[in-house]
Amino acid sequence: MITFRPLRPDDFPTLLDWLQRPHVKQWWDDGDDTIDKVAESYATDPDNNKRFIGSLDGEPIGYFQYVLYEGDYIGADQFLCDGGGLSEGLGTTALQAFLGLIVACEAPQFICVDPHPDNARAIRCYEKCGFVHDPKRSDAAVWFMVLRCR
Repeated sequence: MITFRPLRPDDFPTLLDWLQRPHVKQWWDDGDDTIDKVAESYATDPDNNKRFIGSLDGEPIGYFQYVLYEGDYIGADQFLCDGGGLSEGLGTTALQAFLGLIVACEAPQFICVDPHPDNARAIRCYEKCGFVHDPKRSDAAVWFMVLRCR
């Protein structure tokens, strides 16, 4: 069973470790390469981000977040912590569970994601979860995708 709990300050060392892993750093590199930078980035919440650690049967599997936007949109982002388990369906299962949490908590009309156009694994995962590419909002750095929730 996949569960989510709010990110806590005592998660920052683990999060720092995950952020340094090559499969994460390739697509998620905000320069959070010290514990102080992680604490600064993830302890504050200027954009009303909701941050979580996802677990499968009690074992952490990754980081998940969403942010509320105006206009009944929610932006979501996540990564799995174990690069060895990629392309085995866990990302899709975890994302489906996370989308369920978002819908239950916020009841948005739309959830959007914005992977890099070269991140084929993420794009395929989003497609399997029902996201559709929006070419009008995409560019060379962002493959904008939308999921209609209601």
